Amino acid sequence: MQHAAGAWLVIGAVLLAGCESLMQPAPTGFVPAQPEVTWQAHARALYAFETWTMLGTLTVRADGERARVKVQWRQTPESYLLRFTGPLGVGLFEVAGGAGTVQAKFPGGRSVAAASPEALLEEEIGWSVPLAGLRYWIVGVPAPDGTPATLKIDNQGRLVGLEQSGWTVVYEAYGLLGGLPLPARVRFSNESVHATVVVRQWQAARDPV
Repeated sequence: MQHAAGAWLVIGAVLLAGCESLMQPAPTGFVPAQPEVTWQAHARALYAFETWTMLGTLTVRADGERARVKVQWRQTPESYLLRFTGPLGVGLFEVAGGAGTVQAKFPGGRSVAAASPEALLEEEIGWSVPLAGLRYWIVGVPAPDGTPATLKIDNQGRLVGLEQSGWTVVYEAYGLLGGLPLPARVRFSNESVHATVVVRQWQAARDPV
């Protein structure tokens, strides 16, 4: 926890104005005849959506601290890269992982490796999220790791509530990417961390991590 206080001071200084939604708002008024069947079709498509980039804003409250940063998340089946930036594109830190390795890079050239992203985040900034599960939660499906999950589906066949691995996930808004429903605003919480992601853009194509 040596670097946690310093990291929170840096991140806590970031204040971003305004929230942007997806380029294509989700349609309203349409209600499928069988929402559960529609959800199953959505879930199959979302599990197949393995390569993407998400651009948005992350707000976190943990241990009495509050931080708000821009986040870019690039995901492939083999790797991920999360970049957190402040005003005017100033880099705060980034976390990259794949093939059983994870590494964080900070301004000034400092680099830290860890056994898992959860351990790294806990050590560096004082809070942790299960990235293996979050990779699925952020697109609107439960993690397919066998962990029991409680789901709530809306009348349009979309996931609006999820409980899994001690976390509660609430989907407050959706948008569309090529007809695929993707979350536009999501809240994540457990006993100590409360986080909100507001998505500015989803991209199906991305540069190599």
